[in-house]
Amino acid sequence: MMTSLRTRSRLPELWPRPATAGDSARYLALGGVCVALIGACGQASPAKPDPAAQVVRQYAVNLDANYKDALTQIGALKSAVDAFVGTPSADGLAACQQAWLSAHQWFGQSEYSRFYGGPIDQAQGGMNEWPIDEAFIDYTVGNPQEGIINDLTTYPLITQQVLASADEKGGLENLSTGFHAIEFLLWGQRADQTQGPGTRPYTDYVDGGTSANQDRRRTYLQVVTSMLLDDMRGLEAEWDLTSKTSYGSQLLAGSPEDGLTKMYRGFSQMAISELFYERMYDPIVSQDQKDEESCFSESTLGDLIANALGDEDVYLGRYQTLLGSTLQGPSISDLVRAKSPAQDAQVRQQLAAVRAAIEAIPPPFDHSVLASPTSPENMAVQAAVAAYQPVQATLDAVAKTLGIANNL
Repeated sequence: MMTSLRTRSRLPELWPRPATAGDSARYLALGGVCVALIGACGQASPAKPDPAAQVVRQYAVNLDANYKDALTQIGALKSAVDAFVGTPSADGLAACQQAWLSAHQWFGQSEYSRFYGGPIDQAQGGMNEWPIDEAFIDYTVGNPQEGIINDLTTYPLITQQVLASADEKGGLENLSTGFHAIEFLLWGQRADQTQGPGTRPYTDYVDGGTSANQDRRRTYLQVVTSMLLDDMRGLEAEWDLTSKTSYGSQLLAGSPEDGLTKMYRGFSQMAISELFYERMYDPIVSQDQKDEESCFSESTLGDLIANALGDEDVYLGRYQTLLGSTLQGPSISDLVRAKSPAQDAQVRQQLAAVRAAIEAIPPPFDHSVLASPTSPENMAVQAAVAAYQPVQATLDAVAKTLGIANNL
């Protein structure tokens, strides 16, 4: 919050020291009038900070902190991958998997920054797109020669340029880069929906071990992880508020109403279009394991919790960092409460209920989705969907309260 420093004006000595008691009284009276006038009129009242501008600034501060934490975790993933590729082992593969899970969930908290043409929308195709056709990358059951890794004719070299140009080549699910390409390389294919996560052996990366082209698989894993790290560095740089040319700084320099509209659209679209419909409702309707986000690692429930937490944090103007400190400041909640305390209480209650309902789903998410409709697991999924039902109407009503042209 920006504050203005107010200074007291000093009355200049305009007259010589009076020689008589009468003169002294007269000058003192004049001086009193002047002091009173200067106190009343000489100082302009400082402009009050725009509440919307303060909310947008807190949003930018929190998002930059979240991106920094995600960058740290992706850096840890890169370190784990480099160590594993250097000396493949079961423990090394497990360390990579754990690093991926952590990095993906910290990134997931920031995905509310989509849907308004910001930096993440420019990089999203290379970072977190799904579903993914795993056969585009590597072997699958019954097809040992499939994928870029095993196609030495079309892809004699595996480089960043090659993988970037291959992305979505021949189909939207032909994704060659990003979190879920790495996920597949670490866990492998899930041939049976009723079983746990993929069981790729570490020997897929050992010369002379299982599955051919182990050297190319090692190269692919290293290259695609480096690409993800580069993308994350670019995102964080665009929200670095110490740079006057960053996207975040330009957002703060613009209209507070425009900034508020963008952040509200991102938060509300993430809640409804993405988290509710795309990530929860579609898998329930399709009953297809590939429609859950992190199907190879079976960590989709963690993704959903991270997304719900990120959305709730935007509304409340808060963020808890990787080191455990909490950033808290002006929020959308404050703006709504100033106009309608009852409406603000309703939003808070609904967002908290949604997150609690998602957290109550027994993992893994797809097993609960595929369970009998009368089972406790499936009923927990149904309860989460039911908790989401009133949210869209509420967020639309809040947009009207705030005068935002929401595009849900």
